[in-house]
Amino acid sequence: MKYLFIDNFRGFSNAYIPIVDVNFLVGENSTGKTSVLGLLKLLSSPQFLFGQDFGDPDVNFGTFTDMVSAHSDDRSYFRVGVIQEEAVSKGKTTIRAALFSYREDSGLPRLTDFSYVSGPSERHLRFTDDGTLFSANPVNQSSSVESARKYLMPRWVNRHKSKDSSYSILDLPKELRQGPIPLILALGAVTQRLASKGKGSTHNGLQMVGPLPFEELVWVAPIRTKPRRTYDELRLEFSPDGLHTPYLIRRLLDPKAKSAPNFRRFMRKIGKASGLFESIDIRSFGLGDEVTAPFEVDAILDGKPLNLSTVGYGVSQSLPVLVELLARPRGSFFAIQQPEVHLHPRAQAALGDVLFEMATQEHKSFLVETHSDFTIDRFRMNYRGKVKPKIQSNILFFERRKKTNTVSAIKIGAQGNLPSRQPDGYRRFFLKEEMRVLGL
Repeated sequence: MKYLFIDNFRGFSNAYIPIVDVNFLVGENSTGKTSVLGLLKLLSSPQFLFGQDFGDPDVNFGTFTDMVSAHSDDRSYFRVGVIQEEAVSKGKTTIRAALFSYREDSGLPRLTDFSYVSGPSERHLRFTDDGTLFSANPVNQSSSVESARKYLMPRWVNRHKSKDSSYSILDLPKELRQGPIPLILALGAVTQRLASKGKGSTHNGLQMVGPLPFEELVWVAPIRTKPRRTYDELRLEFSPDGLHTPYLIRRLLDPKAKSAPNFRRFMRKIGKASGLFESIDIRSFGLGDEVTAPFEVDAILDGKPLNLSTVGYGVSQSLPVLVELLARPRGSFFAIQQPEVHLHPRAQAALGDVLFEMATQEHKSFLVETHSDFTIDRFRMNYRGKVKPKIQSNILFFERRKKTNTVSAIKIGAQGNLPSRQPDGYRRFFLKEEMRVLGL
């Protein structure tokens, strides 16, 4: 298990959000689901340690004012943190954690305090206008993620609030001594300082910290690109809206590629279960194996190839999700927004089967923002098979209470069951709608 900690950010207050193997993010609009996904995406990228930018081509949180909670009594700061357990040897684990505190500087967030655990010590950096301060202390390694959540992170929060005097000036080149410096440079300086005193490794700062919650997320956007009749570019780079998907399909279906048989089996299986298509194929308009030749993507229906632009919109909207799930290597981590868009309930349910299969057989992990009970319920039904899956999954229910975004974790049990005690709001809407239909 991992935890994302958010305080005073986008309507959240002192919130710990558990992240397991498969996570379904559900709740009404404007309750923070997309904000959490976006924050996790930024934190999962090594670039975050370099630039501390709260935006990239897919996520943009705007200015400091846009990020700090609108209804907070103190809008001068916000904090984000991560806690995770990591295997270090057979049967042994260690806890990694990091906490970032920010204040406003010329309209943008500026990092003021950073704390992290590395091996047997916890380390703290404070960035001021006069220079960069540093402190390191031995730490009794937290025995679990839960103990780090209960004791370690709150203590760090209090430290960031305080005017702790235990810091010393961090030795830096003359040109870097005044004002804040990039976090990655400060981490490198910390590493060198401790190594010179025999208290640390000579690995670089990024390796030493490792505060990132998982490998970089595969981001699948909620609005996928419209299909075209033909494709004539040599496009291979990933695009969250699936612009690259037709070119990826062509590569996967290349007769010389080892992936072709598996891809065809996967597409036939999901196509039959969902009712979307019988198979997916490529029709090239070039000569021989010319890779730059124009081509079209066909959905096979009733034995006939139909251009993707002429079939139901659900087919083209689902392909970027399905193809990416299959094409990515084992252990990949996905953030998928509204995969059920334009899909019939039968296809939404089939998607739950796909997510379960990928999680159990390919060890792929998921953050799925969805409004589909069909997808979640079918995923849960898979737990009732003969072989019990070794994965953890939960439903993260987002709602607003007293002008604050809250997240309740509803654990999916070993039989796919949900706990009897659930947030009042989780089923309230559906029950009210069913009662209206029944005239009650």
